[in-house]
Amino acid sequence: MKKIVSFLLFFHFCCCVVQSATPKNYYALAIAAIKANNVPALEANMKHIHHVDSLIYKDSDYSYSLLGYACLYKNMSAVRKLVDAKADISCAFSDEIYIYDALYLAIDSGDLSMVQYFISLGSNVNQPYNEDGLCPLMVSVIDNNVPVAELLLKHGAHANGVGNLGGDHTFYPLMTAIENRNKAMVRLLLKYGASKRVKDESGDTPLSLAYRLKATDIIALLKRGKGK
Repeated sequence: MKKIVSFLLFFHFCCCVVQSATPKNYYALAIAAIKANNVPALEANMKHIHHVDSLIYKDSDYSYSLLGYACLYKNMSAVRKLVDAKADISCAFSDEIYIYDALYLAIDSGDLSMVQYFISLGSNVNQPYNEDGLCPLMVSVIDNNVPVAELLLKHGAHANGVGNLGGDHTFYPLMTAIENRNKAMVRLLLKYGASKRVKDESGDTPLSLAYRLKATDIIALLKRGKGK
């Protein structure tokens, strides 16, 4: 019996030694706390993290900073806590090719209050994300999010996007809104001066695209709406 007890005590001791020798992954623990909306646990783990802006892989293609994870999981409390800890709002997410800011993630999550928050911190509403002209307004148009698009436009987003920056394709918000058959978005973009004279790679203008799609309500908007 004594041998059994001694063996169990020895086994427990060995387990404790192994456990104590295994370093904690404070980044993983912080991410778990963000996902669980456990701010005290996030704070506790952040005390052991010296590089708050490190990008941590979520899978083989995408990596996020802790602020990026807070945006991804729509955890506004964690967002504020990380911003207070001087997290870089300009580098929150990577797809292995490009780096995206926290505003991009807020827009993509559809969280209007979070978008407003990052704008208030000085995020660039005309930040180009790639050479094709992907920008905050384009992300909101692609997502068919009219309230977010309107918020961006009110804060100075260019209704025609940011243009081509050397890519093979050019993103035009109005053309994408028409492709999505989003009448409300088309109306909004025209209100803020989106050009009706832009052309895509196929030679389509907004009006010719609307005709090709047989989008009669959008055709009517383009014929009478604002914009040049």
